[in-house]
Formats: sequence, C-alpha cells, structure tokens
Amino acid sequence: MDAHQLRLDVERQSKPAAQKRPSEQAKPAPASRSNPPARELLDTPGALLNRSHLRELGLERRAVDAVFRALPVVALPGYSRPLIRAEQYLELVDDHTFRGDRVRPIRSNCG
Repeated sequence: MDAHQLRLDVERQSKPAAQKRPSEQAKPAPASRSNPPARELLDTPGALLNRSHLRELGLERRAVDAVFRALPVVALPGYSRPLIRAEQYLELVDDHTFRGDRVRPIRSNCG
C-alpha cells in the first residue's frame, strides 16, 4: 500500500456519513397498541394484573408470590400467565396497611 492510497483510506474514514434523504431516514414505528403502565391499570375498572405489573409497582419477588397466594387467581384458557384483579389487589393492600389506628400483628398471628 503506497502513501497516496493510505491517505485516501484515511480521508474516507474521517468524512462524515452522507446525509440520508428524508424518504430514506428511519421512519417512526407505526402506532402500536402498547400495554398501559401498572399504575394506570390500578385505576381501570375490571383490570387484571400479572406478576410483571406487581414488580413494576415495586414489589419484590417474595411479595409478588405472597399476593398471588392471598388472592384468587384468574387463569384464562390458552394463556399461561396467572392474573389477579386490580381491585382485589388494592383491597389486600388497604386491609393490610396499618396506619396507627390499630396494632400491627406480630408474625405468629399472620396467616
């Protein structure tokens, strides 16, 4: 490789990429139906939550397991992910929130 060819190779690499015409530029993805965030589902009547929604709400895996053990599970035919009703989840959290108006149960009394 001679010096002239090396210089041409360097010039090619240092030049900015050619601007694409507007028709060639990346087009935004078509509007697709996206899943609403979990917080939005909590306000939606009849909404169902899956384990991922509970994780999105900040529950760790053991807490998610506890919620699914405590509530009736919706199992739709042909769909492998278990679901719970958002209203029942909110009731569970409310029933087990201790605000100072009652004593928090000790571990042996929880069931």
